[in-house]
Order: sequence, then structure tokens, then C-alpha cells
Amino acid sequence: MKKNFGKKITVLPKVELKAIEEYEKKSEVLIEYVNDKLSQRDNLDDLIGSNSLNVMYDNHKNHAAFMINAFKINDYRFLFSTIIWVYSTYKNHNFSYNYFLVELNAWIEAVNNYISSKNATSINKVYKWMLENHDDFIQGSKKYKNADLIIMENFKEEYPSFIKFLLDGNYEECKKMIKQKIINENDVKEVFENIFFPSMYEVGYLWQKGAITVIEEHLASSVINRLISSIYSGKKFSEYDKGKALVSSIANEFHEIGSRIIADSLEMDGWNVKHLGANTPEQDFIEYIKKEKPFLIGLSVTMQFNVDKIIRLISQIRSIPDLEDINILVGGKVFNENSNLYKKVGADIWGKNSIEVVELAGKLWKEKVNERKHI
Repeated sequence: MKKNFGKKITVLPKVELKAIEEYEKKSEVLIEYVNDKLSQRDNLDDLIGSNSLNVMYDNHKNHAAFMINAFKINDYRFLFSTIIWVYSTYKNHNFSYNYFLVELNAWIEAVNNYISSKNATSINKVYKWMLENHDDFIQGSKKYKNADLIIMENFKEEYPSFIKFLLDGNYEECKKMIKQKIINENDVKEVFENIFFPSMYEVGYLWQKGAITVIEEHLASSVINRLISSIYSGKKFSEYDKGKALVSSIANEFHEIGSRIIADSLEMDGWNVKHLGANTPEQDFIEYIKKEKPFLIGLSVTMQFNVDKIIRLISQIRSIPDLEDINILVGGKVFNENSNLYKKVGADIWGKNSIEVVELAGKLWKEKVNERKHI
């Protein structure tokens, strides 16, 4: 599927910067137009099923943010992979495939109504391409599957039960299962990478398929957070023998388990780590970086529509003389699905999992130590 799509992707035009700026500036009025257009349709229930209008409105808001990202980074493989995910997810939550046809036509109308003629033409070439390839997106969404998950070898038989306990919010049973697997520090790392990471990917995928509710997803996340905390209780890890690291999810990013696992993994490897959690305000984060002056910054992004925020954040960090040499590492689902994206957002390195992040960060620190020896 992707192989055939490659040729179609390359013919897409680049959207001019002025057009992107106007689209971004007028995004609220564009969203309002699309919301009104669809909400007034007599057959709306056929398009969005049993979902509320707010679910549809949230999609339109996310759509605008995502399209701004796609225009800015000019990476239509990123556009393709996200559209496939959106089609699959919303179809599994009772939206009709026809909804996307109606929605995309409404966006074209909105752009024609509110964007200047030249800029509208530039933008709508992309929207028309999306309409032309609607059937291909449907086929791609039907073939969409979760990333291959690597489970701890001695946990594979218990893993299905662990997932069930997670979804039930049964912390005590999960804790019993995990406790048996941890004897030393290396076991903790393997639990993080080969139990917690795949578990949360699977829970997210189950929600995407419509197999579980948001409540069950939240219960599972809560249990994982508690398990991570319990692992640290009474454990003695390496002394700090490396530099400072700040790890955070960016503004508007509410998924924090991945960034917490990265932070804890770095700390176990001897880094002096501060974990700032989810939805960290951009300006507050920059001020904190100025104060701490860390050697390494780790930024986590899960959702595709937040890519422009990490582009802006990294750009601001690079523009400050005292911070321009800080090493910036990125991770999260959106980077794992788009392996070249880290370069486009201005990061130095990308780690696809906690083990790789620790290894890459360690190499950077070793290079710095060696530089000092030669001074």
C-alpha cells in the first residue's frame, strides 16, 4: 500500500509560507465554518454515528492543527500515515467513511471563503489530493495495525492477564505480577521497556479499535503510573555520574508515561534528572531551562497535531545564546512512526525506546568528557 502511494506523495505541491501563515491565523474561523456546515446536515447521524457533536468538533480542531504541521514540515509521508490512523480510529468509533468526504469538502469551502485567492489555491491542492485518494485511505485504514510489541520472554504467558488487570484498574494484582520480575536494576529497565511500554501501546491500540472505553484507558494509565512509583520505593540506583537532564511532555501533550519512563531510565543510568510531566507550558519550560542549564533536554510528543509546538519550542531554545549548545533529544509515538521527523523539528537525536535513549545520551556525555580531557 505505501509502496504504491510513494509516487502519489511526491507529486504533492509545497504550500507557500504565506498560505500556511494565513491558514494558521484564520484557523479558528475555518474550524467554526466546518463545524457549522456539518452540524446542520440532516444526515449527521449517518456520518458520526452515536458520537456527540463535541467529538466531531474536537476532530476539526485537531485537523486544523495537524494540517498546519503537515504544511510546515512538508513531509507528506507524515501526512499519509496520520490520515490512515485517523480513518482507522474514527471508523472504529462509529464514524462513517463518508464523513471524511463531507468534512474535506467543507474545509475546501472554508478555505475558499476565508483565505485569499492565491493562498487558497495553494492549500486546496492538498485538500483535493486528499479527496482524490479517499479510497486509498480507506484501504490503508483497514490494514492499519499496531507496532510489533516485544514482551519480556519470561512474561509472555502472563501478559494477557496483566493487560486485563490493567483495564480493570486492579493495581494490586498488577503489582504482584511485576514484583516477581524485579530482582536487580537491569530487571527494572527490562520491565520498563518490555512490559510497560508495550502495555500502553496495546491499551492505546485497543481504544483506537473501539474495543475499550476512555475510562478503561485512563484506569490502565493510572495503574502503570502507580507501578512505576512502587518500583522506586526502597530501590537503590546508581549515583549521579553524568550531567543534568530535563525530560518533559510539551504543551498540549497529556501523555506522560513515556516521558516518565525515559526520565527514570536516565536516572538509573546516573543522570541528574528533572521530570516536568505533561502539558508543560512553553514559556515556563524555557525559563526553567535558563535556570537549570542542563546538558540534555528530552521532549516527548505522542499526537501528530502537536508537532508544530515542538518545532516552535526547539526554535526558541536554539535562539537563546546560553542554550544553543544544549543537546535536544525527542521521542514518542509520532517520531517512532516517522523516523526522519526528528531532523525536521530541529532535534539532535531521536530515541525509539528507553534503552536506545539511554545509550544515545551516554554517547553524548562520553563525547563531552573526552573533549574536556583534550583541552
